[in-house]
Amino acid sequence: MKRFWILFLLPAISLVLGCPHYSTTRLISTPPTLISISQIASGYELRLRAGNPELLFSGYSLFAANTENESRNPADINTGIQCVNGILNLIPNQPLEYSIELSPNTGPLATPATGENANRICKMNVAVTSGQFLTLRSQVLVISIQNGLASGFVFSMPSNSLRVP
Repeated sequence: MKRFWILFLLPAISLVLGCPHYSTTRLISTPPTLISISQIASGYELRLRAGNPELLFSGYSLFAANTENESRNPADINTGIQCVNGILNLIPNQPLEYSIELSPNTGPLATPATGENANRICKMNVAVTSGQFLTLRSQVLVISIQNGLASGFVFSMPSNSLRVP
């Protein structure tokens, strides 16, 4: 047993000296796949398939525009529409079909009616109109290595776009 004391000492030394082998490359998050958009009583239901394996995954940003190119490539990536109150009801690491309620009304999620997706993950307060294009990007929180503080979000590439019926 006396010979194994060094096995406990090496990790302690590496913690004190720090680990110089880390990556400064930002995490590339996987975009969701949009399946369909349909009108519901409270607005629209946007169906998507997504698996969110990222440890610091924080949600989705919705971009609505009059052209597909504008929705996929917004002038400012930080202008996306977020889930209301940061609520995001996801089962981690499960590539399931989810839905997002798009509604101009404030308040909680509407109860899914017959034929609607029961895996509704959040509500976004937005008034979309027929003919607009919608695109989602997943976002991951970035922590600064130097000071340990949150320093913003990294967004995925854009999802496919759907046109509002």
